[in-house]
Amino acid sequence: MTAARGRTSRRAAAPPVLVEVTRGDRVESVHRGSIAGVAPDGSLVASAGDPDQFIYLRSSAKPFQLAPFVASGRFDEYQLGTEALAIMAASHSGEDRHVRLVQEILRRAGLTSSALQNQVHAPFDAETAQRLTRDGEQPTVLRGNCSGKHAGMVLFAKASGWPVDTYWHPGHPVQRLALETISALSDVPIEDIATGTDGCGVVCFGMPLRSLALAFARLADPSAVADPHLRSALIRIRDAMMAHPELVAGERRRIDTALMRAYPKRIVSKGGAEGVMAMGLPPGALPSHAPHGAGPMGIAAVIEDGNFARRGGDAISVEILRQIGLASDPLPGWLAEYASPAIVDPRGERAGDVRAAFRLS
Repeated sequence: MTAARGRTSRRAAAPPVLVEVTRGDRVESVHRGSIAGVAPDGSLVASAGDPDQFIYLRSSAKPFQLAPFVASGRFDEYQLGTEALAIMAASHSGEDRHVRLVQEILRRAGLTSSALQNQVHAPFDAETAQRLTRDGEQPTVLRGNCSGKHAGMVLFAKASGWPVDTYWHPGHPVQRLALETISALSDVPIEDIATGTDGCGVVCFGMPLRSLALAFARLADPSAVADPHLRSALIRIRDAMMAHPELVAGERRRIDTALMRAYPKRIVSKGGAEGVMAMGLPPGALPSHAPHGAGPMGIAAVIEDGNFARRGGDAISVEILRQIGLASDPLPGWLAEYASPAIVDPRGERAGDVRAAFRLS
């Protein structure tokens, strides 16, 4: 059995505690998981827990699912800008701006939202979701957080002369090229990548945690990627995500947006479902005295319990940046709330904390 396939149901030891949740002066619950920091050459530079823990990449794969479209030159045929790249790599919050942008992308191809096969769900943005409920408006496929990714896949299929209505099938050329790109950037052979169906209905990819970190290291610094078209595509996608963090996630209460706004042009961040987090630090992002090295790196983390409340992942993401030398106290005001979210009582008084509890080796 290969580590990438993750078919074992037994683990030698429980992952370490990454986050403690307190009430009063006692620890009430914990979030366990693993972290891997990897240089673009594949060397492990920082870790906590098991860097080879199996994960599905989920939405952290979106920049790499988009890369073949850009590398092919087909993206430029539609004369779309960097905002389109950002939302095609996004798990957006379903805000009105996101919907309008996806509609414009589809219009460039002479298509409507009926071409999309992603999931329909309430907007991630609470204010938008409440407004829709108040106005009696039902969510549509455009509000789904993956609508930008799916729009990109549809446009890629149409421009390439491939079937549009089956773009989501695992054997479709769009999906096959995404698999090949993930393999090339993670150094995991195609035959060792586990596949499943993602929440939005297209194929998702499974591999060791450190392999996702490696892919993000190469997104952050693609200079050693041999294929010049793929190298250029990664640079464009990385820069678009960093330039438009509010499109990659949303204006309110999204950690990816908060991190990229706090450290502009120094981090590209894209999380995924079930507790997956991934970040890339481009050349020059870290100071020369950084404890784990000053070079570019990719970081991937996973929370064992799936991080449904998101509080654990938020605290871990900020603490990782502290320990590798990018973030320092005092944190930017809007980022501090992610670092240690308060547990509050009905009157808004602090009753406990969510706090990071790990050290990177």
